[in-house]
Amino acid sequence: MNNKLYNAAITQLRGKAMESLALMDMLLNNPTLVPDHSSLVEEIAHHACRIAEYEGAMQALQTYGPPPRVPVPAPAPTPAAPSEGIPVADEEDLAKRSPTFRKARKRQAKASKKEEKE
Repeated sequence: MNNKLYNAAITQLRGKAMESLALMDMLLNNPTLVPDHSSLVEEIAHHACRIAEYEGAMQALQTYGPPPRVPVPAPAPTPAAPSEGIPVADEEDLAKRSPTFRKARKRQAKASKKEEKE
């Protein structure tokens, strides 16, 4: 079964059940909507049966309809091979190249001097 047709059928049944539920709710909350009060109980029972009918049809469709599609997991990324030719920067090299590293070292030195004074 086409997935779009399946979803359309489920949505239509759900809409009809909601419509019957709304009508039943209106009849229960405002019984003056039915001019003939003797048929009020029949109208409420009629809408209750329609709700059960539509919900049963939805359940049957969900039970015997197409199986839900399981998303195919994406392939796991391959880990990058360690680069053997690229040298790792040490603290001395970072101090030469990175102004941010130099500022951080100055802040650490100031903080340690403050701690020593206290």
